[in-house]
Amino acid sequence: MNSFEHNCALLAAAQPDLIAAVRAAGGGLLELSMARNGMPTAKRSGRWIHSAYDPAREAESWAQVQAGSCRPGEIVVVLGTGLLYHLEALRKLLATEVEVALFVANPEELHDAFSARRLEAWARGVAWLFGDAEAAVRQACRHKRPIRIATYQPAVQGGQESYLAFEQALRRQVAKQAGGQLSVALVGPIYGGSLPVVGYVKRALEDLGHSVQWIDHSLHARSYELMGALRDARHRQLMQSRLAEVLSQWTMAHLAESPPDLVLSLAQAPLTLPVLQHLRKKKFLTAMWFVENYRHLTYWQHMAAGYEFWFVIQKNGCLEALRDAGARQAYYLPMAADPSVHRPLDLSAEDVKFYGSDLSFVGAGYANRRCLLPQLLGRTWSFKVWGNEWEGAAEIRPALQIDGARIDTETCMKVFNASAINLNLHSTTGPGLDPQADFVNPRTFELAACGAFQLVDHRSLLPELFAAEEIVSFRDFCEVQALVPQWLQDSAARTGMAARARARVLGEHTYRHRMADLLGQIGVSQPDRVGAILRGDRQQEALAARSGDLPELQALLAHHAPAQRVELKDLAASIRSKGAGTPLKREELMVLMLDEYRSETRDLL
Repeated sequence: MNSFEHNCALLAAAQPDLIAAVRAAGGGLLELSMARNGMPTAKRSGRWIHSAYDPAREAESWAQVQAGSCRPGEIVVVLGTGLLYHLEALRKLLATEVEVALFVANPEELHDAFSARRLEAWARGVAWLFGDAEAAVRQACRHKRPIRIATYQPAVQGGQESYLAFEQALRRQVAKQAGGQLSVALVGPIYGGSLPVVGYVKRALEDLGHSVQWIDHSLHARSYELMGALRDARHRQLMQSRLAEVLSQWTMAHLAESPPDLVLSLAQAPLTLPVLQHLRKKKFLTAMWFVENYRHLTYWQHMAAGYEFWFVIQKNGCLEALRDAGARQAYYLPMAADPSVHRPLDLSAEDVKFYGSDLSFVGAGYANRRCLLPQLLGRTWSFKVWGNEWEGAAEIRPALQIDGARIDTETCMKVFNASAINLNLHSTTGPGLDPQADFVNPRTFELAACGAFQLVDHRSLLPELFAAEEIVSFRDFCEVQALVPQWLQDSAARTGMAARARARVLGEHTYRHRMADLLGQIGVSQPDRVGAILRGDRQQEALAARSGDLPELQALLAHHAPAQRVELKDLAASIRSKGAGTPLKREELMVLMLDEYRSETRDLL
């Protein structure tokens, strides 16, 4: 019997559907050859999946690294198929208390693996997750055990989309099951476009039941601005960088006061690389949501290794660049809307007259907008431009409102709601549309959440966020001149399009959705830390259930509500509340001693 038939027979009883799919798929996806030591090895699209010298030894090295973080009771899901050397090495290395599973992204690849080498009894000790991403995740989560991902990167390269879909489905499943309460320190910027996002993120995290401490550096924006007014560029840079260093230390002092489970920063948060490295040394978990264009704002190149997790609004080149710069984990997380802010409004007739127009644009005077928007003046429709930084743009002056003053969020919402058509033109430094049009700006989601109709320049990531029946996009600015009169004459079609876009945002694209995804991903990556908290493992009822044979601990936990999260510091505080001079039991003294030790190890400064 050849290796393919042997392997099919080995797993046929337990995995009939998988084996049927493997037989039907055929092979040829991998380029098979023999390694120097005589073992089968493989390439995919010209890139080695396993060593050309000793694939088994290479797999053992990978498995040893992965096994160091695996825990009894977990399910370790391996991503990446190849010729299964790495899966075999990991299964043999881990104790039976750790379940090992493989997500089969492509049966054709598994057909090649079955044809190349003969599997043994270890293969029956693997859970083979088969089907689309959602079905595979349901299989993995069926026992409600902690899940850890182990990625064999060389075998993932060729089927990236399938693996990304699996990870997305998994983190959403983790988020859906979450019942625990995290403490999150939210670090915002001094100023800039990501500053409003901090407020949306804070509200979303609190709505999800988490505790948030916002370290608000916008309080120091005036000082930063005054330093920027210095005439000597050297002095400006020196003073502003010194202020950023002080605020970074200030952040660390805040964290020392009440150590959180997660430190979440937004783009341009003043945290320096040395401080981030110190936080990592002290076991703080850090994440950055970089809500900026990585091509234009490039300081991430020097900060990539500082954060444990990066979440970005671009894919492909952005994720690769971050990893090349030293980022340990990088994930795509698009922008969103906050329905409590971005919403339909009932405007008065006076407001409609003042803020409304046939066509409107809200935004700063970037180079491409200065070149393109004048083409829309002098037409049969009314056109208003709102926003600042339009100095010197004489051509746009007839459409510019309130003398080009900066407008607040409330005014934006009135303009969005009062305009028949909202033009959403992404900024770029060139004269035309963005030549590298990938990420989708927050305005796209905000307009949709308002139930406002919009025309947006096409983005490569737009189709996976909105359907063509929800938002109208254009690939050439000349199209706008035809699209405006076309849509102005069909108000019913505009209303239907806008309503569908709003429904999409409310169902999938709020900041609450994004924070659930973000925490879900961190929970998957840290199943014994953040994942345990999200599952509710540290709430009173769960702790009490696990301490049935420890009556002393049961007595301490009895002082807390069943749904309350209980940490060592909470037990210590409860004991201290008894007052000085109260006789304490041995276990109470031990809790106090451990809490004192915890305080010493958290001394950051």
